[in-house]
Amino acid sequence: MGALTPRYSFALNAHIEARFTTCPGCQAKTRLRKVPLAIHTEGLGLFILRKSCRVCVSCDMLIVHRAELEPLIRARQRNIEGSSRVLDYLVLGTVDSRVWRRGLTGGVSFDELLRNMADFSRHMQIEQIGRGWEPTK
Repeated sequence: MGALTPRYSFALNAHIEARFTTCPGCQAKTRLRKVPLAIHTEGLGLFILRKSCRVCVSCDMLIVHRAELEPLIRARQRNIEGSSRVLDYLVLGTVDSRVWRRGLTGGVSFDELLRNMADFSRHMQIEQIGRGWEPTK
């Protein structure tokens, strides 16, 4: 969908107790970064949300905590009919920060958004294996 080269492997963390200060893939320390995410929801369509995420610079893994992301998406859907139904969304990729900033004032077209969007190279799930965490293959 996006025109830029895929950059990150993406994992949506459903485990509230796990904060992933170390990468579940390579065990390197993760860093906290604000990343503009392209998200598609039913009823709202495509929008950009700048969100604090855990990033592993060693293996280019981006970890987003579901418990932090879903309340932000629900807040955007509050004015739409039927927003009480099950939350159905898909995080598609990342967007260039300059385009996100211009989009705050409404000055970005859909085509420009796609030209400045990078899809994820992989969508992964994180599962607890024994005494540790690792991405499923």
